[in-house]
Amino acid sequence: MSLGITVNQHKNGILLAYIANKIPNIHLRKLLKIVYLIDEHFTKMRGFPLTWFDYYAWEKGPVAPEVYAVKNGSFSDFVSVKCNEEGKRVVNSIQSHEFLIYKEMDEFSQSEISEIEKLLFEFKDKSADDLSDMTHIPDSLWSKVVSENNIVFDDQHHKSDCQINLLSLFGDGDYRREIYEDAQWNMEFQAMLNEKRADRNVPTA
Repeated sequence: MSLGITVNQHKNGILLAYIANKIPNIHLRKLLKIVYLIDEHFTKMRGFPLTWFDYYAWEKGPVAPEVYAVKNGSFSDFVSVKCNEEGKRVVNSIQSHEFLIYKEMDEFSQSEISEIEKLLFEFKDKSADDLSDMTHIPDSLWSKVVSENNIVFDDQHHKSDCQINLLSLFGDGDYRREIYEDAQWNMEFQAMLNEKRADRNVPTA
């Protein structure tokens, strides 16, 4: 599991509900792209991502499998998924009252919320294909991973197991590399603590 689940699961569930409330009936593919683009934006801006999901190079762009899994009931405490008349999966917040969703957003800093709002305003009227195009530009991480790993997508192959590392946004001398690595270490340490707490709480026979 990614750090987005082992450490950030509740916070990320709130984020998904927030996006789905701002963009009702959002197509799952569009949600996947927005979550990635949010993480890419935060990584460039401050040196580390917002969600800490792991992303992989799939045909339509970077995908966090744990977000894709909402179609199978993942994050069901926060969002619901159904098929629309076109047969496409659409996502909505299970909490329709906007005030309660905003209250949950207390887990985010005001600067984080402000950046999320700006990005959602930018993306809300774009299609999933528009957002895929943004992730497919020649110098994007997706394009580099696809090229370096000689990935070929066809009618039978729409996914790959090649991970997209957001740390690769930075060159060797970029000061943000150290920020990213420190933040990742802290997240991994928190994941270890969470695992130890979970082990202590397992009932014995």
